[in-house]
Amino acid sequence: MTSWRVPSRIETARLVLRPYVAADAEQLVDVIPRNLDHLSPYMEWTRFEPQTVEQRREWIAGEAAKTAAGTEFTMGMFDAAGALVGGTGFHLRTDPDGLEIGYWIDAAHEGTGLATEAAAALTLVALEVAGAQVVTIGHAPTNARSAAIPRRLGYTQRDLGGKECFDAGEMAPAVEWVADAATLTREPLASWPRPTSR
Repeated sequence: MTSWRVPSRIETARLVLRPYVAADAEQLVDVIPRNLDHLSPYMEWTRFEPQTVEQRREWIAGEAAKTAAGTEFTMGMFDAAGALVGGTGFHLRTDPDGLEIGYWIDAAHEGTGLATEAAAALTLVALEVAGAQVVTIGHAPTNARSAAIPRRLGYTQRDLGGKECFDAGEMAPAVEWVADAATLTREPLASWPRPTSR
């Protein structure tokens, strides 16, 4: 099994990406329910919402255990003031040499470029720091906003075969995008500001 070198904190011009801690439970309980209409067509986990603060703390503890084991790297997307604006992180899927980026954004922050900023930072970290040979992004066929992000970052659309995702209440073949070391040498990622991480 690959030993991923995923930083515990990643900072961009406007964001801090980091694992959730117990104190974030209240923000999750506030932010996620008000985004259910916006998220539920594409995020299967929303069927378990809303959750209580205690349930959220238990979930955070479970995600922390996965991060410690190196099997999943779930992160919150926070602004400079510490407000939760979305979720992101790395998933381990079928490629033993690759990491998959997932993301969601608070509807109040759609169209501000924050999800793209987070995905760019994670792409750079995956390929330059964490040890991934490839990075993938998969999304539902009807999710045009999600599709715009890998396209904007210079990913290549590629059918990796067999991956499904949640789309309007049903499972559907995912649209998949791939980036690798060569992607970093091309615009826009070649000149994208590198995040700081630790």
